[in-house]
Amino acid sequence: MINIIQIIILVLVLMILHEVGHVIAAKILDLEVYQVGVCWKPYPHFFVAAEWPQTEKQRLIYLFSGSLVTVILFILASLFHFFYMRSLYHAFAIQLLIETNPFYSDFTIAAITKSKLNDPHQHQLTNSLYQDQLSTYLFSRKWYIHFIIWAILLILLIKYNHLFAQINSKQAQ
Repeated sequence: MINIIQIIILVLVLMILHEVGHVIAAKILDLEVYQVGVCWKPYPHFFVAAEWPQTEKQRLIYLFSGSLVTVILFILASLFHFFYMRSLYHAFAIQLLIETNPFYSDFTIAAITKSKLNDPHQHQLTNSLYQDQLSTYLFSRKWYIHFIIWAILLILLIKYNHLFAQINSKQAQ
């Protein structure tokens, strides 16, 4: 039986670990971390406010570091047979869908902030700049590709969730 409270707690833990990935990347890249907290718009989520990376490579490392932490934890949970706990698998599925969604995620920020690097005077991602670039990105060709990949991930997580339970329960015996 799926325990909703367990899933919620596990998703919150995964979200915090995701943000820790951003903090670690910021420190490795020698970026100043201004704030770590919770934001309520456009939906409740944790965030890390840091100095904006100056190069394309730094920007991508910083933005994808949180998702990398989640993927590494997913692989470790699978390798060490932790998915016998169904709520853990469901928490990972929810977290992966949240952090890769085409509406508001690190992937969306990466897609819309590329042109920001061309302006040396723009060192901080402002809300108006973000909104302008987001409105250009939404429903563009890139956005539809992002949405299709995200939908495929959703289908795969639903379709193959039983495999993780079967593999892990057999190996745990």
